[in-house]
Amino acid sequence: MLLNDRARIILFWFTIGLMLVVAILAATTILRACGGLPTQREPAPTIAPPEVSLCPGEEQQFAVEEDVAVIWDATGGTITGEGVFTAGDAPGDYTVTATREGSEQAAGAIVHVIACTPTPTSTPVATAAPTTAPTATPAPSATPSTNPDPQGDVGTYETGAAIETVPAGIDIRAASIDPNLSISLQPTEDVPAELTDWSAEGEAFFWLSLYDAVPDPPAGYMNWLFVLDIDGNSETGRAVGSRRINPDFGDEVAVGVSYNTNTEAYEPYSLVWNDGEWATGPEVRYTFGESRTVVGLALSLEGLEGALAQTSGVTPSPETMKGRAGAETYVDGQRVIDFYPNLPE
Repeated sequence: MLLNDRARIILFWFTIGLMLVVAILAATTILRACGGLPTQREPAPTIAPPEVSLCPGEEQQFAVEEDVAVIWDATGGTITGEGVFTAGDAPGDYTVTATREGSEQAAGAIVHVIACTPTPTSTPVATAAPTTAPTATPAPSATPSTNPDPQGDVGTYETGAAIETVPAGIDIRAASIDPNLSISLQPTEDVPAELTDWSAEGEAFFWLSLYDAVPDPPAGYMNWLFVLDIDGNSETGRAVGSRRINPDFGDEVAVGVSYNTNTEAYEPYSLVWNDGEWATGPEVRYTFGESRTVVGLALSLEGLEGALAQTSGVTPSPETMKGRAGAETYVDGQRVIDFYPNLPE
């Protein structure tokens, strides 16, 4: 009789336990069917860096912070299976996307492709000048007090249409170029006081002054440059009308300094035209002066003449040399620029 009672007790609790298991399974099924019980999901991948600015043709390595396999996709350029993005030629805002393999989970990064003008190439150019290379002599330079550039005349790069708000550090007041576009590689007159003793003997020297100080640091890409027709012959150098900065004559030399938001650094450059492309020229020194309202650029005159002799074969002609300066940036994704002197009507 005692054994039977114990058996009944065990059977009773076994039945109760079985009923609880059945009830839990039923409730779980119902909740999942109704969407009430969340299913566990793996976290979405995270891309690094999340945002970057690149020049056309520049590369950037992207990576996911989690150790997962992803499929890469991109707009505005190309990207490899390892996440190496190469920017295309068209400026704009684009995306890089990493999608987890076997899943719809994805993460994106923003890529700003900016028109770095001009874009340096990797073609090396020797800086030693031949002994026969002539030395350019000074020509009259601009007079800031009597020939200032109008304030507020910054416009879009493509059409020249005026913009409502001019960013600081772009509006040019004057530069080392005459209103008739003649330019000296070694100006001696009307140089801003902050730059009077800045250039060294034997250097080609360029300057421009601005209505507003250059931000420190700039909020985005900025570029200050001079583009020159070094011999006054429109048949040599880059073809007439190929770029807006000098639509009225060809050009063989570009000198400038730009601010790269990707590296958060100023990058000076000199370029010489070499049979259809820009080649790297002599090293450039630069300054914004204490007030940050002037830009000074200097490079070896001997090195420049040597680079020209070994690429295009052009000889500087002080009497006929012409050029134009420019300062540019982006406003709401639109490229804007101020030319000095202004472009022809």
